[in-house]
Amino acid sequence: MHCYMSMDAHGDGHKSCAAKCIQGGSPMGVLTSDGKVYLLLEDDAKKDAFDEAKKHAGEQVTVTGTVSEKDGIKAMVVSDVKGKS
Repeated sequence: MHCYMSMDAHGDGHKSCAAKCIQGGSPMGVLTSDGKVYLLLEDDAKKDAFDEAKKHAGEQVTVTGTVSEKDGIKAMVVSDVKGKS
């Protein structure tokens, strides 16, 4: 989230940096094909899904979960992640 919000860095060219940031505890987000950004949040009952999302930093994947918006911030509680096949 930090590099995307401050420098518009995303995608394959930013993959290794994103992975380092996520491993260091930085917030993680997803950029949709229509340009929306969601802060990703861990579901206490489905921690494996959030951990799976961490493995796909900078990649195109399908993330599903419960979406909410509060005070202009869009977020998704991650329930499933599927890599692009």
